[in-house]
Amino acid sequence: MNQRSQPPQDSAAKRILIGYLGLYPTLLLVLTLLGPVTHDLSFPFMVLVEVAVLVPVTQLVSFPLVRWLISRFSLART
Repeated sequence: MNQRSQPPQDSAAKRILIGYLGLYPTLLLVLTLLGPVTHDLSFPFMVLVEVAVLVPVTQLVSFPLVRWLISRFSLART
């Protein structure tokens, strides 16, 4: 059987911190940039467009960047 070793899991508090630090600035940026494009859309469609942009950006860019920054900060403290 092939068993892959799992990477160490972050604590719940660290995952929440990564979520806040990754989501908040990204959300502000996406809402600011898409505001002129989505201001005439109905609210549900506006949310759909913004979420369609927000989810990939946070998952592929923001969260990995925040994880990397936190790990660098943690290593600098030790």
